[in-house]
Amino acid sequence: MRRKCKDHISKLPDDVLHTIVSLLSMRDAVRTSVLSHRWKNVYAYMSNLEFDWHDIISTPADSTPGTVCNSEVFNFLARLERFLACHLGTKVVSFKVSCCFGNMYARRIKDWISFANRKGVENLDLAFTCDKPAERSDWRIIDYYHFPTQLLLHGEESKLRHLSLRSCTLQSDFFDRFSTLSTLVLCDVNLAGHVEPHMFSSCSNLECLTLQWCFGLERLCIGDSLHRLKVLVVSLCEGLKGIELSATNLTSFHYKGDDIELSFERVPNLGELYVMMKDTDVVSTFAQLEKELPHVKSMTVAKSRARWNR
Repeated sequence: MRRKCKDHISKLPDDVLHTIVSLLSMRDAVRTSVLSHRWKNVYAYMSNLEFDWHDIISTPADSTPGTVCNSEVFNFLARLERFLACHLGTKVVSFKVSCCFGNMYARRIKDWISFANRKGVENLDLAFTCDKPAERSDWRIIDYYHFPTQLLLHGEESKLRHLSLRSCTLQSDFFDRFSTLSTLVLCDVNLAGHVEPHMFSSCSNLECLTLQWCFGLERLCIGDSLHRLKVLVVSLCEGLKGIELSATNLTSFHYKGDDIELSFERVPNLGELYVMMKDTDVVSTFAQLEKELPHVKSMTVAKSRARWNR
């Protein structure tokens, strides 16, 4: 006679079950709802939500911007929004979406951001393209989403600490909404409006800033207001002509791109420096930086003639 196994896991407290489910992928978490009546809504309390285009759209779809068919978009939207409608938790720690569409569905994307705000999101990661900018042949087909920065909470109301945006347009007028951030990553972002060199000066809590494939910024000045900044990465930002650094706690600076003017006014804690420019004279540039920054322990200067511009 076969002995019936007892289900001890289902008898665990709700918070323990929620922790178990949080370790699963979104797809596997939803699948737990069919295990038993006890498990029916456990997945709806997940605090780390990630919706990836390639996970949800199982068919080998072409993710090249401008070529995604409407049926795939509607399928993605239906699944994501159905999950959000069922979510029962009071808190979302991390909210990540990677999709292949932008401004055409702006209203629905705003609803996602509003949802994340209501749940006190701490980590917001939104990507509106699925391709690799380095392999992109035609930048004109990108439907850059106009990110509604004004929707973000600010001051004590905001719990947001980490923000990553890809393939969107940002109005520089609302950068005061980033004041609570410790990490900011902008990739393939069009900085629009009146773009000031000190546009990040209100981000006083920033510890790590990454700008990659961004455009619209001519000069970047990192001043004393960013007194917590430790890591700065600027890579392949078209149109950038100069970077001025005066950040006393900066420990690591990486730059890759066109030949530009680099000014190090006050960086006493800088320990790692990496510079790669198109046509720089490696020997003379290294000698100049070594003389200007004798305290830097790790310094690399390289040259690349690869085509970077869009």
